[in-house]
Amino acid sequence: MVETFDSRAGFFECPILSVNNLSDAIYLMRLYSPTIAKNSYPGQFVNIKVNDEFIPLLRKPFSVCRRDAKNGWFEVLWKIVGKGTEVMSRLQSGEQVNVLGPLGHGFTISKDLELAILIGGGLGVAPLPFLCVELLKAGKKVEVFLGAKSAHELAFVDEFLQMGVEVFITTEDASVGEQGLITELLIERLKQKSRPGKVTFFSCGPTGFLNSMIRVSENFNIAGQMAIETMMGCGFGICVGCPVRVRDPQPGERLYKLTCVDGPVFDAREVILHG
Repeated sequence: MVETFDSRAGFFECPILSVNNLSDAIYLMRLYSPTIAKNSYPGQFVNIKVNDEFIPLLRKPFSVCRRDAKNGWFEVLWKIVGKGTEVMSRLQSGEQVNVLGPLGHGFTISKDLELAILIGGGLGVAPLPFLCVELLKAGKKVEVFLGAKSAHELAFVDEFLQMGVEVFITTEDASVGEQGLITELLIERLKQKSRPGKVTFFSCGPTGFLNSMIRVSENFNIAGQMAIETMMGCGFGICVGCPVRVRDPQPGERLYKLTCVDGPVFDAREVILHG
């Protein structure tokens, strides 16, 4: 199997190794690219050209969910929400897609970190399996919090358990775990538990969920890093279509940053999210 690289650095024709329907409209695709697998870091993303037609026009951004640098593959996770993701669900092993990546700035794992709290809202779980592997390699204690509307919208629960980390789950319909929002369960845990040393939460999910995580960071004085979910059409700052407001810009600093090049991971106290 050969990874084809064109004249524009970062663009790859990646063979599809597998496309798996995990549940309902949730899919996991494994792609072959030794370069992306080797050079990606948790929290980074790739932009995938779904097909050669005009619809959908823009590439679709996806977090690098897992990777195997030795065997040269990486995975992306998605839910069917429109034309582009519906087209992707019909792709099959042996076909190829054009991928730009890896892109953006990922999560930061500090040397003095003692407890990492990974919290994903819905398909915000996507960058967390890769991050969990790297945290465990670095000898960090990890707790995982996953929330979704129902059991059918949860992913990677078994994989986290197999890594030996403690997993907390909520669903809005009580189909698995506790009923409610995962941020509510996290807050209850933080109120009850004395935290060892330096704690950082790492989160990804929709805007409302991330705004809740910003408040958690402020109210409990916990450092937090957030991977923002938004459309990033070009992936490298040319289209300027993914601005995020800076909370307290310093003299000479821009009022807005671009999610694709300055993020998608930001400090929880660095930006203001609208919506």
